[in-house]
Amino acid sequence: MLSRRQLLKSGAYLTGFAALNPVLSWAVPPSQSSDTSAFYQLSLMLTGRKQLSQVITQRALHCLSEEDSQFPTQMQQLSRAITAAGITQTDELNGHQIMLDAATGATARKIVSAWYLGFTGTPVSLRAVDNTRFVTYTDAMMYTPTLDATVIPTFSRGHTNYWTQPPATIKND
Repeated sequence: MLSRRQLLKSGAYLTGFAALNPVLSWAVPPSQSSDTSAFYQLSLMLTGRKQLSQVITQRALHCLSEEDSQFPTQMQQLSRAITAAGITQTDELNGHQIMLDAATGATARKIVSAWYLGFTGTPVSLRAVDNTRFVTYTDAMMYTPTLDATVIPTFSRGHTNYWTQPPATIKND
């Protein structure tokens, strides 16, 4: 028989686990609509990755679409422009007219920003309300370059004051 205290603790643990685990936080499996598929292909090309999480893909698309109802249309416009230009690598976009164009360039930057920062919108400091939407924390790509030497903030994988000693990888770099 569970006591009320045990029941409350179990509920709190399960809620916290579901909120922090990207797979469980959105229980609906990603659908393969044309927008989701187009967003996934654009994300692969813009981030230079060979594979991305389908769950994070759907979450980023949802947040970007909630922020701007015209985003799916803008995304299709960007996709058509990239296809028409025959661009297959991210580096080909450097200085390209697609990035110089206000509409397509902004759309590309929004997609890359959602993947690297883990949120959409623009945070406004010292304000309780802004248009930011959470996409992911632990899967934000901004942590990837230093993941071998540092931990994702708030996740300690060492003992107290582990950070006072330089990581072994720093000594070898």
